[in-house]
Amino acid sequence: MTKILGIMTHRVSRPQAFSRHAKSAIAEKFDGLLMYTPRDVNMKKRQISGNLYKNGSWSKATIPFPPINLDIGFYSPEDMHRATIVKKSSQLPFTGYGLGNKCKIQSHLVQSTYLKPYLLPTEQVKTAEAFVSFVKKHESVMLKPINGWGGKGIIRVTLHKDHFIVQRDGKDNQQLPRAELAKYVRGVLGSGRHLMQKWIDIRNTKGSVFDIRALLQKNGSGDWQTSGMAVREGKRGKITSNIKSGGDAYDVSQYLTNEFGAEMGEKLTETVTEIAEYIPSFLEKSYKSRLSELGIDLAVDRSGKPWLIEVNIKPGKMIMKRVYGQKAWEQSLHIGYQYARQLLEK
Repeated sequence: MTKILGIMTHRVSRPQAFSRHAKSAIAEKFDGLLMYTPRDVNMKKRQISGNLYKNGSWSKATIPFPPINLDIGFYSPEDMHRATIVKKSSQLPFTGYGLGNKCKIQSHLVQSTYLKPYLLPTEQVKTAEAFVSFVKKHESVMLKPINGWGGKGIIRVTLHKDHFIVQRDGKDNQQLPRAELAKYVRGVLGSGRHLMQKWIDIRNTKGSVFDIRALLQKNGSGDWQTSGMAVREGKRGKITSNIKSGGDAYDVSQYLTNEFGAEMGEKLTETVTEIAEYIPSFLEKSYKSRLSELGIDLAVDRSGKPWLIEVNIKPGKMIMKRVYGQKAWEQSLHIGYQYARQLLEK
Protein backbone atom coordinates (compact mmCIF):
# COMPACT_ATOMS: atom_id res chain seq x y z
CA MET A 1 0.00 0.00 0.00
CA THR A 2 1.25 3.47 -0.90
CA LYS A 3 1.68 5.46 2.31
CA ILE A 4 0.64 9.01 1.52
CA LEU A 5 0.28 11.53 4.33
CA GLY A 6 -2.71 13.85 3.94
CA ILE A 7 -2.77 17.43 5.19
CA MET A 8 -6.03 19.38 5.22
CA THR A 9 -5.85 23.16 5.31
CA HIS A 10 -7.99 26.20 4.46
CA ARG A 11 -6.26 27.17 1.20
CA VAL A 12 -3.67 25.73 -1.18
CA SER A 13 -2.93 28.47 -3.73
CA ARG A 14 0.72 27.51 -4.18
CA PRO A 15 1.62 23.94 -3.23
CA GLN A 16 5.32 24.91 -3.24
CA ALA A 17 4.59 26.96 -0.11
CA PHE A 18 4.14 23.63 1.69
CA SER A 19 7.61 22.28 0.84
CA ARG A 20 8.55 22.21 4.52
CA HIS A 21 5.61 19.90 5.17
CA ALA A 22 6.64 17.67 2.27
CA LYS A 23 10.19 17.49 3.63
CA SER A 24 8.91 16.41 7.06
CA ALA A 25 6.63 13.76 5.53
CA ILE A 26 9.45 12.25 3.49
CA ALA A 27 11.79 12.35 6.53
CA GLU A 28 9.26 10.18 8.36
CA LYS A 29 9.29 7.72 5.45
CA PHE A 30 5.92 8.56 3.96
CA ASP A 31 5.82 7.96 0.20
CA GLY A 32 4.39 11.39 -0.45
CA LEU A 33 2.19 14.22 0.75
CA LEU A 34 -1.29 15.32 -0.37
CA MET A 35 -2.32 18.90 0.39
CA TYR A 36 -6.06 19.55 0.20
CA THR A 37 -8.97 21.60 1.53
CA PRO A 38 -12.29 20.32 2.93
CA ARG A 39 -13.92 21.15 -0.41
CA ASP A 40 -11.55 18.75 -2.21
CA VAL A 41 -12.88 15.71 -0.34
CA ASN A 42 -15.43 13.47 -2.11
CA MET A 43 -17.08 11.58 0.73
CA LYS A 44 -19.13 9.28 -1.52
CA LYS A 45 -16.20 8.13 -3.69
CA ARG A 46 -13.77 8.23 -0.75
CA GLN A 47 -11.35 10.21 -2.87
CA ILE A 48 -9.51 13.52 -2.55
CA SER A 49 -8.46 15.79 -5.42
CA GLY A 50 -5.50 17.81 -4.23
CA ASN A 51 -1.84 18.66 -4.74
CA LEU A 52 0.40 15.61 -4.46
CA TYR A 53 4.10 15.77 -3.63
CA LYS A 54 5.88 12.62 -4.77
CA ASN A 55 9.33 11.81 -6.14
CA GLY A 56 10.49 15.38 -5.61
CA SER A 57 7.75 17.29 -7.43
CA TRP A 58 4.18 18.56 -7.10
CA SER A 59 1.26 17.59 -9.34
CA LYS A 60 -2.53 17.63 -9.31
CA ALA A 61 -3.92 14.23 -8.35
CA THR A 62 -7.03 12.41 -7.24
CA ILE A 63 -6.28 9.57 -4.85
CA PRO A 64 -8.08 7.35 -2.30
CA PHE A 65 -8.28 8.62 1.27
CA PRO A 66 -4.78 8.76 2.84
CA PRO A 67 -4.34 6.35 5.77
CA ILE A 68 -3.51 9.20 8.18
CA ASN A 69 -4.04 12.97 8.01
CA LEU A 70 -3.11 16.22 9.76
CA ASP A 71 -5.41 19.23 10.02
CA ILE A 72 -3.59 22.58 9.99
CA GLY A 73 -6.39 24.79 8.66
CA PHE A 74 -8.00 27.95 10.04
CA TYR A 75 -11.41 27.85 8.43
CA SER A 76 -14.15 30.33 7.60
CA PRO A 77 -17.55 29.45 9.10
CA GLU A 78 -18.62 27.89 5.78
CA ASP A 79 -15.48 25.79 5.45
CA MET A 80 -15.57 24.91 9.15
CA HIS A 81 -18.91 23.16 8.57
CA ARG A 82 -17.42 21.16 5.71
CA ALA A 83 -14.25 20.37 7.67
CA THR A 84 -16.36 19.07 10.56
CA ILE A 85 -18.19 16.69 8.21
CA VAL A 86 -14.88 15.47 6.78
CA LYS A 87 -13.38 14.84 10.22
CA LYS A 88 -16.42 12.88 11.38
CA SER A 89 -15.69 10.20 8.77
CA SER A 90 -14.12 7.09 10.28
CA GLN A 91 -12.69 6.33 6.82
CA LEU A 92 -10.45 9.42 6.93
CA PRO A 93 -8.47 9.32 10.21
CA PHE A 94 -6.69 12.39 11.61
CA THR A 95 -3.91 12.66 14.17
CA GLY A 96 -6.09 14.94 16.27
CA TYR A 97 -9.64 16.23 16.45
CA GLY A 98 -11.33 19.47 17.49
CA LEU A 99 -12.51 20.69 20.87
CA GLY A 100 -15.24 23.05 19.70
CA ASN A 101 -15.47 26.71 20.60
CA LYS A 102 -14.10 28.35 23.74
CA CYS A 103 -17.36 27.92 25.67
CA LYS A 104 -17.56 24.21 24.90
CA ILE A 105 -13.96 23.79 26.06
CA GLN A 106 -14.80 25.67 29.25
CA SER A 107 -17.77 23.36 29.87
CA HIS A 108 -15.35 20.41 29.88
CA LEU A 109 -12.67 22.13 31.99
CA VAL A 110 -15.12 22.97 34.79
CA GLN A 111 -15.83 19.25 35.23
CA SER A 112 -12.36 18.83 36.71
CA THR A 113 -12.18 19.36 40.47
CA TYR A 114 -8.42 19.84 40.06
CA LEU A 115 -8.80 22.69 37.54
CA LYS A 116 -11.75 24.50 39.13
CA PRO A 117 -9.65 26.72 41.45
CA TYR A 118 -7.71 28.00 38.42
CA LEU A 119 -10.70 28.82 36.18
CA LEU A 120 -12.04 32.32 35.69
CA PRO A 121 -15.78 33.09 35.60
CA THR A 122 -16.54 32.60 31.89
CA GLU A 123 -19.88 32.58 30.06
CA GLN A 124 -21.20 32.89 26.54
CA VAL A 125 -22.79 36.29 25.91
CA LYS A 126 -26.47 35.61 25.24
CA THR A 127 -27.66 39.24 25.34
CA ALA A 128 -26.11 42.68 25.64
CA GLU A 129 -28.02 43.18 28.89
CA ALA A 130 -26.47 40.01 30.34
CA PHE A 131 -23.03 41.35 29.46
CA VAL A 132 -23.72 44.67 31.18
CA SER A 133 -24.78 42.78 34.33
CA PHE A 134 -21.61 40.66 34.15
CA VAL A 135 -19.46 43.80 33.98
CA LYS A 136 -21.27 45.36 36.93
CA LYS A 137 -20.65 42.18 38.92
CA HIS A 138 -16.96 41.76 38.04
CA GLU A 139 -16.07 45.44 37.33
CA SER A 140 -13.69 44.60 34.46
CA VAL A 141 -14.38 41.98 31.77
CA MET A 142 -12.76 40.59 28.60
CA LEU A 143 -15.11 40.18 25.63
CA LYS A 144 -13.75 37.56 23.20
CA PRO A 145 -14.93 36.03 19.90
CA ILE A 146 -16.03 32.49 20.73
CA ASN A 147 -13.97 31.05 17.85
CA GLY A 148 -11.22 33.67 17.93
CA TRP A 149 -7.48 33.09 17.81
CA GLY A 150 -4.31 35.14 17.88
CA GLY A 151 -5.76 37.73 20.24
CA LYS A 152 -7.95 39.20 17.47
CA GLY A 153 -11.18 40.97 18.34
CA ILE A 154 -10.63 41.00 22.12
CA ILE A 155 -12.19 43.93 24.00
CA ARG A 156 -11.82 44.92 27.64
CA VAL A 157 -14.75 46.72 29.29
CA THR A 158 -14.31 48.32 32.72
CA LEU A 159 -16.85 49.99 34.98
CA HIS A 160 -15.43 53.33 36.16
CA LYS A 161 -17.59 55.57 38.35
CA ASP A 162 -20.55 56.63 36.19
CA HIS A 163 -19.29 55.30 32.83
CA PHE A 164 -17.61 52.37 31.08
CA ILE A 165 -14.12 52.34 29.55
CA VAL A 166 -13.75 50.26 26.37
CA GLN A 167 -10.21 49.18 25.35
CA ARG A 168 -9.12 47.48 22.12
CA ASP A 169 -5.55 46.95 20.98
CA GLY A 170 -4.62 49.39 18.25
CA LYS A 171 -7.46 51.81 19.05
CA ASP A 172 -7.93 54.72 21.39
CA ASN A 173 -9.86 54.04 24.59
CA GLN A 174 -13.56 54.91 24.53
CA GLN A 175 -15.68 56.24 27.36
CA LEU A 176 -19.32 55.19 27.20
CA PRO A 177 -22.15 56.44 29.43
CA ARG A 178 -23.88 53.60 31.27
CA ALA A 179 -26.92 53.86 29.02
CA GLU A 180 -24.86 53.29 25.84
CA LEU A 181 -22.91 50.13 26.67
CA ALA A 182 -25.72 47.72 25.74
CA LYS A 183 -26.03 49.34 22.31
CA TYR A 184 -22.27 49.10 21.79
CA VAL A 185 -22.22 45.42 22.77
CA ARG A 186 -25.12 44.63 20.42
CA GLY A 187 -22.97 45.99 17.61
CA VAL A 188 -20.10 43.71 18.63
CA LEU A 189 -22.37 40.67 18.92
CA GLY A 190 -23.61 41.36 15.39
CA SER A 191 -20.20 40.20 14.11
CA GLY A 192 -20.57 36.75 15.69
CA ARG A 193 -20.82 34.89 18.97
CA HIS A 194 -18.71 36.02 21.94
CA LEU A 195 -17.85 34.99 25.48
CA MET A 196 -17.24 37.13 28.54
CA GLN A 197 -14.51 36.41 31.05
CA LYS A 198 -13.61 38.18 34.27
CA TRP A 199 -10.50 40.33 33.82
CA ILE A 200 -7.60 39.75 36.16
CA ASP A 201 -4.64 42.04 36.65
CA ILE A 202 -1.81 40.19 34.90
CA ARG A 203 0.44 43.20 34.37
CA ASN A 204 4.06 42.98 35.44
CA THR A 205 5.86 45.53 37.59
CA LYS A 206 6.44 47.68 34.47
CA GLY A 207 2.73 47.68 33.63
CA SER A 208 2.87 45.31 30.65
CA VAL A 209 0.42 42.40 30.33
CA PHE A 210 2.02 38.95 30.39
CA ASP A 211 0.82 35.36 30.26
CA ILE A 212 2.34 31.91 29.83
CA ARG A 213 1.98 29.70 26.76
CA ALA A 214 2.74 25.99 27.20
CA LEU A 215 3.10 23.86 24.06
CA LEU A 216 2.10 20.23 24.65
CA GLN A 217 2.56 17.74 21.77
CA LYS A 218 2.26 14.01 21.10
CA ASN A 219 5.66 12.61 20.13
CA GLY A 220 6.81 9.71 17.97
CA SER A 221 6.05 7.28 20.81
CA GLY A 222 2.47 8.55 21.10
CA ASP A 223 3.15 10.17 24.48
CA TRP A 224 2.44 13.74 25.54
CA GLN A 225 5.49 15.92 26.03
CA THR A 226 5.97 19.56 27.02
CA SER A 227 7.86 20.89 24.01
CA GLY A 228 8.21 24.34 25.49
CA MET A 229 6.77 26.93 27.84
CA ALA A 230 7.36 30.66 27.72
CA VAL A 231 6.13 33.96 29.07
CA ARG A 232 4.53 36.17 26.41
CA GLU A 233 4.80 39.85 27.30
CA GLY A 234 2.68 42.39 25.44
CA LYS A 235 3.72 45.87 24.44
CA ARG A 236 3.10 48.58 27.03
CA GLY A 237 -0.53 49.68 26.87
CA LYS A 238 -1.77 46.56 25.06
CA ILE A 239 -4.54 44.47 26.61
CA THR A 240 -3.20 41.19 25.10
CA SER A 241 0.22 39.57 25.08
CA ASN A 242 0.07 37.89 21.67
CA ILE A 243 3.46 37.80 19.95
CA LYS A 244 1.91 38.55 16.55
CA SER A 245 0.61 41.80 18.05
CA GLY A 246 4.14 42.91 18.89
CA GLY A 247 4.79 41.00 22.10
CA ASP A 248 7.95 39.13 23.06
CA ALA A 249 8.77 35.81 24.75
CA TYR A 250 10.91 34.95 27.79
CA ASP A 251 11.96 31.99 29.93
CA VAL A 252 9.22 31.24 32.47
CA SER A 253 11.31 30.47 35.56
CA GLN A 254 13.58 33.49 35.19
CA TYR A 255 10.67 35.83 34.46
CA LEU A 256 8.56 34.70 37.42
CA THR A 257 11.60 34.88 39.69
CA ASN A 258 12.19 38.49 38.61
CA GLU A 259 8.54 39.35 39.27
CA PHE A 260 7.87 37.41 42.49
CA GLY A 261 11.24 36.48 43.98
CA ALA A 262 13.20 33.21 43.88
CA GLU A 263 11.09 31.07 46.24
CA MET A 264 7.67 32.10 44.93
CA GLY A 265 8.91 32.15 41.32
CA GLU A 266 10.06 28.55 41.61
CA LYS A 267 6.77 27.45 43.17
CA LEU A 268 4.72 29.24 40.50
CA THR A 269 6.78 27.65 37.72
CA GLU A 270 6.10 24.20 39.18
CA THR A 271 2.37 24.93 39.51
CA VAL A 272 1.81 26.24 35.97
CA THR A 273 3.83 23.32 34.58
CA GLU A 274 1.71 20.86 36.57
CA ILE A 275 -1.54 22.46 35.36
CA ALA A 276 -0.41 22.42 31.73
CA GLU A 277 0.69 18.79 31.86
CA TYR A 278 -2.57 17.69 33.47
CA ILE A 279 -4.82 19.10 30.75
CA PRO A 280 -4.08 17.01 27.60
CA SER A 281 -4.93 13.59 29.03
CA PHE A 282 -7.90 15.06 30.94
CA LEU A 283 -9.40 16.54 27.77
CA GLU A 284 -8.84 13.35 25.76
CA LYS A 285 -10.76 11.41 28.40
CA SER A 286 -13.45 14.08 28.74
CA TYR A 287 -14.05 14.38 24.98
CA LYS A 288 -13.38 10.68 24.31
CA SER A 289 -11.39 11.88 21.33
CA ARG A 290 -7.78 11.90 20.14
CA LEU A 291 -5.71 15.08 20.34
CA SER A 292 -2.25 15.71 18.94
CA GLU A 293 -1.13 19.10 20.29
CA LEU A 294 -2.40 21.87 22.55
CA GLY A 295 -1.42 25.44 23.30
CA ILE A 296 -2.34 26.11 26.93
CA ASP A 297 -2.51 29.72 28.07
CA LEU A 298 -2.00 30.42 31.76
CA ALA A 299 -1.48 33.57 33.75
CA VAL A 300 -0.33 34.76 37.17
CA ASP A 301 -2.04 37.79 38.69
CA ARG A 302 -0.33 40.44 40.78
CA SER A 303 -1.10 38.59 44.00
CA GLY A 304 0.76 35.54 42.68
CA LYS A 305 -2.28 33.37 41.96
CA PRO A 306 -2.10 31.20 38.81
CA TRP A 307 -5.03 31.03 36.38
CA LEU A 308 -5.93 28.98 33.32
CA ILE A 309 -7.03 31.38 30.56
CA GLU A 310 -7.80 29.09 27.60
CA VAL A 311 -6.80 26.03 25.58
CA ASN A 312 -6.03 26.07 21.83
CA ILE A 313 -5.74 23.08 19.46
CA LYS A 314 -3.68 24.76 16.71
CA PRO A 315 -1.18 26.84 18.65
CA GLY A 316 1.43 29.09 17.12
CA LYS A 317 4.99 28.02 17.84
CA MET A 318 6.92 31.27 17.67
CA ILE A 319 7.69 31.01 21.39
CA MET A 320 9.89 28.03 20.55
CA LYS A 321 12.13 30.10 18.30
CA ARG A 322 12.19 33.13 20.62
CA VAL A 323 13.08 31.21 23.79
CA TYR A 324 14.55 27.86 22.72
CA GLY A 325 16.15 28.68 19.37
CA GLN A 326 15.87 27.65 15.72
CA LYS A 327 16.49 23.92 16.22
CA ALA A 328 13.83 23.52 18.92
CA TRP A 329 11.36 25.50 16.79
CA GLU A 330 11.98 23.24 13.79
CA GLN A 331 11.52 20.17 15.98
CA SER A 332 8.19 21.53 17.29
CA LEU A 333 7.03 21.89 13.68
CA HIS A 334 8.19 18.36 12.81
CA ILE A 335 6.93 16.38 15.79
CA GLY A 336 3.40 16.06 14.40
CA TYR A 337 4.78 14.03 11.50
CA GLN A 338 6.52 11.68 13.91
CA TYR A 339 3.21 11.13 15.67
CA ALA A 340 1.45 10.57 12.33
CA ARG A 341 4.03 7.91 11.50
CA GLN A 342 3.50 6.26 14.89
CA LEU A 343 -0.25 6.09 14.30
CA LEU A 344 0.27 4.63 10.83
CA GLU A 345 2.55 1.90 12.16
CA LYS A 346 0.19 1.27 15.07
